[in-house]
Amino acid sequence: MRLLANLALQNLGRRKARSLLLIAAVAIGSGVVFTGATLMRSIDDSMAVGFTRLGADMMVVPEGALTNITAALLTVEPTDLVLDADVLARAHIASLGRIAPQKIVRVEHSGVGGHHDLVDLIGIDPARDFTIQPWLKDKLNRDLRAGDVILGAGRDAPLGSQLLIFGKPHLIYGKLGRTGVGTHERGVFMSFATLEALAGSIPQHGDARPAVLSLGKVTGFLVELAPGATALQARFAILSAVKGAKVVTGDSSLSGIRQGLAALLQGILALMVLMFASMAVMVSVLFSAIVTERRGELGLLKAIGARRAQLVGMMVVEAVIATGVGGVLGVALGVLVMRLYERSLVYYLDNIGVPFVWLDLPQTVAYAAAAIVLASAIGALGALYPAWRASRRDAYELVRGEG
Repeated sequence: MRLLANLALQNLGRRKARSLLLIAAVAIGSGVVFTGATLMRSIDDSMAVGFTRLGADMMVVPEGALTNITAALLTVEPTDLVLDADVLARAHIASLGRIAPQKIVRVEHSGVGGHHDLVDLIGIDPARDFTIQPWLKDKLNRDLRAGDVILGAGRDAPLGSQLLIFGKPHLIYGKLGRTGVGTHERGVFMSFATLEALAGSIPQHGDARPAVLSLGKVTGFLVELAPGATALQARFAILSAVKGAKVVTGDSSLSGIRQGLAALLQGILALMVLMFASMAVMVSVLFSAIVTERRGELGLLKAIGARRAQLVGMMVVEAVIATGVGGVLGVALGVLVMRLYERSLVYYLDNIGVPFVWLDLPQTVAYAAAAIVLASAIGALGALYPAWRASRRDAYELVRGEG
């Protein structure tokens, strides 16, 4: 193996211009793919964290319920009107993506804040929620559990301390950033299980407790559109399938931004695949020409006893070295490009309220290693067929240069 590597390095050194051009071409291709993959994953993670802060695309609530519409969030106001918790699941509406149910109860004399302060107790399903948890500014280093609460930005209490609600202790799991929405500012958020455990302590309204505290009932649903769906399609489908409901839509441009970015990321992925495919074809064509040019050399090696596997191995190792070096340089180039664009890209996303989340070091190293391995694999595959084809020929034919 060492002999094959030495021969490969000598061959690359003899043809410096061609070797440098091959390495440069592979470096550019690998750099584009590494940078594209890293940025695509970072943007995808940033969208998961940041664009969810733009809230739901629409809200499904009972007819007559009051709603609050802001530039960033749709929220339902506390109401005695309810919907069945599984009403949208039963409808099987294809134009709907993620669906987050909520229960909201407005109470006083809860022990939170002043004696007569109104407090909104808001129940969420942590596994399905995509509008509350993205606004967490501080939180404990674990998942939300039963008995935990999240405080709105308008309430001040230390993280990890106890909060008494109707005399029952609850652990403060997290605190939201400021949203400018009343229910989010003064609200106390908790899981459905935690809210249901409080149901017996919440004073009755007249002769009955709030209807939303009943099992299987919710105040409303926050809905994200499925990829490619429009708000008009979803509204028509919901109103046709769910009786006694109304649909409130937010800023349609935000839905367009979210879906447009998702389509853009898919397009970038397709371009990266095409980039690698074109690089593989280029390497294959180049090594076909190299093998043709070096038929005499290969014939002499075969004449003095070199085996077919050794000839193929020499060409493949030469290709792997060249493309591997190109992959390493491409990764270095990609890191420089990302650092150059970091300020402008991060600054732009910060201006629209989306925190940019770069990949952590282990993931970045994994992407870099994958780009280098793929570049080397393309070199090996590109050189394998022309080298194998040449190794099948007789030494005399190779020396004469026939065919």
